[in-house]
Amino acid sequence: MQEEKKKSWAALLVEAVTSPGAAFKEIAERPGFWPAGITLTIINLAIAWLTLPKAQEYAQLTLEKLTDTMSAEQAEILAKTMGPQSVTVTTMVSALIMPWITWLVVALILKIFAAVTDKEAPFRKMFAVGVYSYVPALIGGLVGSILVMNTAAENMLKASPTLAVFSPAESGFLFSFLSACNPFTWWSLVLCGIGAAAVMKVKRPNGVLICLFIVWLAFALLTGAAGTLNTAGL
Repeated sequence: MQEEKKKSWAALLVEAVTSPGAAFKEIAERPGFWPAGITLTIINLAIAWLTLPKAQEYAQLTLEKLTDTMSAEQAEILAKTMGPQSVTVTTMVSALIMPWITWLVVALILKIFAAVTDKEAPFRKMFAVGVYSYVPALIGGLVGSILVMNTAAENMLKASPTLAVFSPAESGFLFSFLSACNPFTWWSLVLCGIGAAAVMKVKRPNGVLICLFIVWLAFALLTGAAGTLNTAGL
């Protein structure tokens, strides 16, 4: 019998979205992630670059509002941290490293879940699951960049594919919590669950999905609490 032709990493990136069950089964058998990870990072950098002018404009508007209530020395320090060069460096460095940090955290969570449930799950395979399940999040980033580029800078915070568009304010607990409610993130979490189930060789991903969404809910609540503290500090 002729051996089935192995799919390329590019094909697996597409199939992780269109046919996740079959894709992650193959990823679990061949957990290479470098080509896919580098490609996703480059795309993420490109998305960040597209929205950079609007981010710089938003930072300038914010700076002008804050400096009205500050001393000259404080305003000078803030101007350095929120200037165009600083915004550029911060934006591009974040776009470079955040996907890898995300994949590392996801792999650790999945590895811990596997250990608790007494399942075999090599870290490399779980990391590969994190990489390939990132595709929906990247699609969400692209949608967000399109929204940002077609929105006035002062409304930039609401230009995202999250539930924050339903918030009556642009700060506080509700706005920050809803900013973490991103359908594309949820889509990625579902793919993570499917991928982890394939690695652990379990029929249904219910348990790992519950774990992932509990972790996400904790993160969203912490994000909301941080938003409350930031509002109180202004």
